[in-house]
Amino acid sequence: MDKFVNQKSKKSKPIAPIHLVALIDLIIFALLSIRSGIFVPFILALGATKAVLTYLTTIILRKFRMGDTYISLIVAMILSIGLSMQLRLSTEIGVKQFIWFLIGMSIYIVTSSIYHLVYKHIRSIWFFYALMIFLFILTQIIGTSINGAKNWIILGNFSFQPSEFIKILFVFFMASFVSNPEALRLKIVDKMSPPKWTLMAMVFIVLGFFVLQREFGTALLIFMVYLSMLYVFEKAIIFVGINAIGAGLAAFAAIQIMPHLQVRMDSWLNPFADIAGKGYQITQSLFAIGSGSFFGTGLGLGYPHFIPNVETDFIFSAICEEMGIFGGIAIIVLFMLLVYRGIKICLRLRDPFTKSLAFGLTITIGFQTFLIIGGVTRLIPLTGITLPFVSYGGSSLVSSFLIIGLLQALSGSILREEVFTVEKNDNE
Repeated sequence: MDKFVNQKSKKSKPIAPIHLVALIDLIIFALLSIRSGIFVPFILALGATKAVLTYLTTIILRKFRMGDTYISLIVAMILSIGLSMQLRLSTEIGVKQFIWFLIGMSIYIVTSSIYHLVYKHIRSIWFFYALMIFLFILTQIIGTSINGAKNWIILGNFSFQPSEFIKILFVFFMASFVSNPEALRLKIVDKMSPPKWTLMAMVFIVLGFFVLQREFGTALLIFMVYLSMLYVFEKAIIFVGINAIGAGLAAFAAIQIMPHLQVRMDSWLNPFADIAGKGYQITQSLFAIGSGSFFGTGLGLGYPHFIPNVETDFIFSAICEEMGIFGGIAIIVLFMLLVYRGIKICLRLRDPFTKSLAFGLTITIGFQTFLIIGGVTRLIPLTGITLPFVSYGGSSLVSSFLIIGLLQALSGSILREEVFTVEKNDNE
C-alpha cells in the first residue's frame, strides 16, 4: 500500500502557474459578464483572449530562450486584477485599457526580442540626458495642463505623458554613469570637476523641470531611484546624505511657497478636518478600504465611484473594497515577487551597465508601487502617480510594459550566455 502511494505521489505534478493564471482570468471575467444580470459574452471573450495571450507569450519565451518566464506570469496576474477592475468601473474605460494592454504586449515582445542586439551600442550618458531635456522642452512648448500639471502632449485624439518615458531614460542615464563615470569629468576654469558633482547638478536640473511641470510624484520617484543607484553602485554614503539634505530643504521651501503642495500636506496630516473639501479623496479611499474588510464586498458590489479619480490614482482602494484586504495584500505580494525576480536578474548580470540598468528598472517599479499604495492608504502624502499595470492610462501601461520588456531582454541575455557556455564546454 505504501509503495502504491509513493508511486502515485511521484506521478502527480503540481499545477503550473500559467494554468492558474488562465483559470483566474476565466473566473473573474465570467463573473463580470453576468454582473448586470444579463450575460455579456463580449466581456468573457476579453478574458479568454487574455488567457490565450498569456499562453502564447509563455510559449514564445520558452521556445526562443528569452529568459525568466515568471516575470510575464506575475505581470499577467497583476493585469488580471487590473483589467477586471477597470471593466467593472466602466466598460468603455475597460475596453480602452484592454486595447492599450494589447499594444503594451506587442511592445513587450518586440523589446525583449531585439534589445539584446543594440544595447552594447547605445550607452552614451549625454545621449540619454539630451533625450530627457528634449522631452521636457517639447512638453513646455506644446504640452497641455490637466489637473494643474503641464505633463501631457495631445495630438488630435492621441495623448501621452512624456514623464512616463523620461523615468525610463533616467535609468539608462544612471546606468551609463555607473558604467563610465569619467564621461562626466568636465573641465571648468582649468580644473576637472568630480563626476559625482556634475551628476548631482544634472539630476537636480531634471528635478527642476519636473517641479516646473508640477510633476512632484515623478520627481520624488526619480530622486529615490537616483539615491538608490548611487548608494548601491557608488557606495557614496556621505554624498547620498548631502543629496538627501539638499532635496529635503528644497522640498520644505516648495511646501511653504506652493499652495498645491500645502493642500496635499494638510489632507495627509489631518484629512478628517475637512472631509467635504480637501480631505475628501483620501477619506473616501480609507472608507472604501475599511468597508471591504478582509474578503471584500464582492466584484461589482461596492461603491468605488464615490472616490474621485478611482480608475487612476485610487484603483488600489477600489480593489481593497471589492476584493478585500486579502486582495490588496495579493497585489502587494505580486509586486514584491516582481521586484524579487528583477533583483535576481541584476545579481546574475556581470556587465556594469546591464547590471545597473536591471537594478534601476526594478526599483522604479518597486518605488512607484510603494508611492501610490502608500499615498492612498495615508502612509505617505499622495503623489498622484499610477499603479503599474493596474491604473488606467495608456502611457503608464505602455511604459510599464517597456520596463518589463527590458528586464526580460536582460534575463534572456543571461540564459543565452549560459547556454553558449554549456555548449562550448560540451564541444571541448
